Amino acid sequence: MKKSLIAMAALAATGAFAQSSVTLYGIVEAGVDVGYNRVIERSTTTTTAGVAGVTTTTRNETKNGMRVQDGNDQGTGTSRVGFRGTEDLGGGMKANFQLEMGLRLDDGAITGGQAAAPSSGNSGGNAFGRNAWGGVSGGFGEFRIGRQVLGSFGVQGNSWAAGSSNGLYDAGAGTAPFMGGVRFSNAIRYMSPNLSGFTGSIMLAAPETEAVTASTTTVGAATTVSTTAKRRTGVDLALEYANGPAYVGLGYNLRDTGNESTTLTTASTAAQTAPTATAILLVPAGKVTAWTLGGSYDLGVAKPFINYTRQTTSGFSTTVAGTENLNETIRAWSIGVRAPVGAFTIIAGYGNAKHSSTGSATFNTNTSTQEAKRNAFQLGAQYALSKRTSLQANYGFNRLENTVTDTVGTAVTTAPGKDRISALNVGLKHSF
Repeated sequence: MKKSLIAMAALAATGAFAQSSVTLYGIVEAGVDVGYNRVIERSTTTTTAGVAGVTTTTRNETKNGMRVQDGNDQGTGTSRVGFRGTEDLGGGMKANFQLEMGLRLDDGAITGGQAAAPSSGNSGGNAFGRNAWGGVSGGFGEFRIGRQVLGSFGVQGNSWAAGSSNGLYDAGAGTAPFMGGVRFSNAIRYMSPNLSGFTGSIMLAAPETEAVTASTTTVGAATTVSTTAKRRTGVDLALEYANGPAYVGLGYNLRDTGNESTTLTTASTAAQTAPTATAILLVPAGKVTAWTLGGSYDLGVAKPFINYTRQTTSGFSTTVAGTENLNETIRAWSIGVRAPVGAFTIIAGYGNAKHSSTGSATFNTNTSTQEAKRNAFQLGAQYALSKRTSLQANYGFNRLENTVTDTVGTAVTTAPGKDRISALNVGLKHSF
C-alpha cells in the first residue's frame, strides 16, 4: 500500500493554499537460485607462417546448490526505495520530482559501483542513482532535469516479455545491449502530451565541461605538454504509440564512451629555440549509436512481444606511430509472451544476438577480430498472493559462443570459447 504524506502550504499573506504530496514507494524482491550452473570453456591455437602450434584448452565449472539473489540479478526487477512529489501550481501546471535508489537485498548495498556494467537497476554506487530529477508539467507536456531513465530504454522494456529486468531470466535483456546504458546523468528531457495514443520524448545529456585545456612547461629543457579534453552531448529520442491492446515504440540513442583528448608534447635543449621533437597523442572517445524497435499486442488470452536492437561503436586513437581503429556491431532480437491463467501469469521468451568487432593498427600488422553469438531462453510463472505480493519461479538458460582472432605479423592466434549459464530461481516480490 502506497503511503502519501499530504502537506498544505500557505501562499504568502493571501491565505490561499496549494496542495502538495510526497509518496514513499518501493519494491522488495528476494530470490533464491537453485541448481545454478556455469561452464566456461576456452582454447587457443597459434599458427605461425602456416604451421599450427599447440592447442591449449581450459574449462571452469561453477555449481551452486543454492544462493540468495536480489531481483535485479536474477528476478523480475530491482529492489528499491523512492520518493515522488508533486505540487499543484494552478492553471493546469504542476511541479514534480523523483528520488529513487536501488538496493541489493542479499547484502543491503546500493546497486552498482562506478565501474559496474550498465543495468536496469544500476545506481552507479550513488544514493539516488536510479532517478534524481525535478521538473514541471502541464498541457504542454513535461520537462525534467537531472538523472533519469532513457525514453529509448523504455521502448525496450515495453517490448520485452519480462519487462526491464536484468537477470538471467529475461531473454530480451539477456541478449540485447541496453540503450544508452539505461540512464543519462546531467540530462534535460521533454515529454510530449498524449495525442491519440502517440507520445514523444527527447533527452540531451549536457557535457557540462565543453573543453578543458592544461599545459605544463619545464624551463631549461624547454619541454611543454599541453592536453585538451572534451565530450559531445548525448542524445536520446523515443516515439511510442499505445492505444487499446496495441503498443509500438521506436528509440534512438547517441553517446560517447569517454572524453575526447589530445596531448601535444614538444621538447628542445636549453641552447635551442625551436623544438627538436614533437609527439602528438589524439584519443577520441568511442561513439556509440543505437536504435531499437519493438511492440506488443494484448490478445486477452496472451500478450506477445517482439523487439529488435542494433548498436554500433566506433573509435580510434592516433600517435606519432600511427592509428588504431575499433569498430563493433551488435544485432539482437527477441520474442516473448505473457499469458494469464487464473491467478498465475506465464512468461516465456527467446533472445538472440550477434556481435562482431574489428581492430587494426596502421603502424604495424596487428589486427584483431571477434565474432560472438548469444542465445537465451526463459520460462517462468508468477502467482499473485495479493495486489502487491506475488510468488514467482523462473528458469533461464544463456549461452555465449565467442571466437577471437589476433594477427601479429605471421602469427595468428585463434581463441574460441563458450560460456553457458542455467538456473532455476524462486522468489517473493512485494510492492509498497
